Amino acid sequence: MMPLDQLRSQIDTIDEQLLSLLKQRSQVIDTISDIKGELGLPLHCPERERQIINSICSRNPTLYHQLDLICIFRAIFNASLNLQLLKNTKQAG
Repeated sequence: MMPLDQLRSQIDTIDEQLLSLLKQRSQVIDTISDIKGELGLPLHCPERERQIINSICSRNPTLYHQLDLICIFRAIFNASLNLQLLKNTKQAG
């Protein structure tokens, strides 16, 4: 078994990777927000969220319980919507 400090170091590295992926995701969301604005589409798309959740749940390779995984992704969806709303508020103001 690995010592606790080595395992925690691995977690720190994984957390950095997660942050990098979230940064990439936020940049794509920013572009999507622009496109939705140009096309007059609503910012929130519950059907798309359901598709993502269903896909993730059907192939969950993690040890996380399905409900916990859903909560994680719902938090990401909410943060993404907030990012879009904030951008639209700044553009309107």
